[in-house]
Amino acid sequence: MKIRLVFISAIIALSLSSCKKDYQCVCTNTNTGNVHYGDKMEANAFTKKTAEATCENNNNLSGGTLKDCHLEDYK
Repeated sequence: MKIRLVFISAIIALSLSSCKKDYQCVCTNTNTGNVHYGDKMEANAFTKKTAEATCENNNNLSGGTLKDCHLEDYK
């Protein structure tokens, strides 16, 4: 019974922890049409939605100079 509990606990712990990936916020400058590469962010499955929301918020905070902000894998 203890072995089964340890095994189940290990599986749960592994499923909740995921590898962090590097992402970068990418936007298009409305004045020039150039692509703007923002800060590199490290996120896992639980924090990726927050990183996406932060990146997309650049559309509103830039005063209209940035559009189509989205998260991409860091290259």
